[in-house]
Amino acid sequence: MIRYLEPLFTTEKTDGKVEKVKRSFQNGAGLINLYLITIASNEADVFDIIPVPLLKQRAFRHRDYDVIGLAEDQTAAFGLVQRIHEEYYKAFHSYTGIRAWLLEKLAEQEQKA
Repeated sequence: MIRYLEPLFTTEKTDGKVEKVKRSFQNGAGLINLYLITIASNEADVFDIIPVPLLKQRAFRHRDYDVIGLAEDQTAAFGLVQRIHEEYYKAFHSYTGIRAWLLEKLAEQEQKA
């Protein structure tokens, strides 16, 4: 299952493509040159940056993902992660707790739905 943070963090190039990307994932279409920023699959890290073609592999196909960002290439994905860190720091004056904050936002979003 893929859960998406609303609004999704995006770059300038991916900003208008969010709904198209979501539909493509649902339909199983292959998307090239896109990177997902997800909440890390382990507790020690904050983010995973996943190239979308990797999701076609059997080992990745049936995992759950909490998508918080979408970028057009690896460099843009790193820049987006940096922007998320900066926004969190401006709000809370700390770098600790980003993961918990994002999970809380996703939980609030699910409760509203």
